[in-house]
Order: sequence, then structure tokens, then C-alpha cells
Amino acid sequence: MPTVKSLETQVALVKQDVSQIGQLFSKLETALDKITDVSNNISQILAVHEQRLQDGEKEFETLRSDMNNAEDKFDNEVKDLHSRLTSNTREIENKMSKEIDKVLDSIKDLKEHLIDKNDKIEERLTALERWRWILVGAVFVAAVLIPEMPNFLAFLLN
Repeated sequence: MPTVKSLETQVALVKQDVSQIGQLFSKLETALDKITDVSNNISQILAVHEQRLQDGEKEFETLRSDMNNAEDKFDNEVKDLHSRLTSNTREIENKMSKEIDKVLDSIKDLKEHLIDKNDKIEERLTALERWRWILVGAVFVAAVLIPEMPNFLAFLLN
């Protein structure tokens, strides 16, 4: 059987162990309090980050919506510009066609006028040539008759 002294020693050892376990529990309790504080801080940080993420997602969706609206507006403006360009091109083509027709008509009128003028000039030239040949003939006849004029006069007088 164990002796009283050994029992006292064992009790002292057990007390010392219990004291150390108490210190350990105290340290564990302090650590647990600190872990709880850190957990609470992390929860707060996570809540803030979650709110920031939600705000970022909302802002992203707003930006996406704005971008889609801007893209639609741009597409509509491009379509409008294309329509304007097409209609302006048609108008210009129509105006150019009308102007070309006017120019061609003017050229046709000018050609007819020049042909008429040319015909009149040819008629006048033909008339002048006729008169020239009549005058040449008259001069020739005169040239032939003038030297014979004294003989002709003598003949008439006799």
C-alpha cells in the first residue's frame, strides 16, 4: 500500500497538474476569446466585401445595360446614316441624270442649229458660186466681143 508521503506527493503532483490544466484552460479561454473576436472581425469584413461585391455586380449590370443601350443607339444611328446616304445618293443620281439629259438635249439642239446654219451657208455659197460663174462667163463673152466690137459696129452701120 502506498504510504502517506507518496500519497501526498501524488496529491501535490495532481494539484500541480490541475493548476497547470487551469492555466492551460485560461490560455485556451483567452485564445478562444481572441478567435471569437477575429471571427467576428472576419464576419464583418466578409459582410463588407459581400456588400461591395453586390454593389460591384449592380454597377456592372448598370454598365452592361448602358453599353447595350449605347450599342443599340449606335446601330440605329449607323442605320439612319446609311439610309441618309442611300437617299442622298439616289437624289444625286436623279439630279445628275436630269442634268445629263438637259446637256444632251442642248447638244442635240446645238447640232440641229449648226446643221441649219451650215445648210444656209451652203445655199449662199452655191448662189455666190453661180454668180461667179455668170460673171466669169460675162467677162469671157465681153473679152471675146470687145475686140470684135469695131467690126460688129461696122457691120451694123453698113
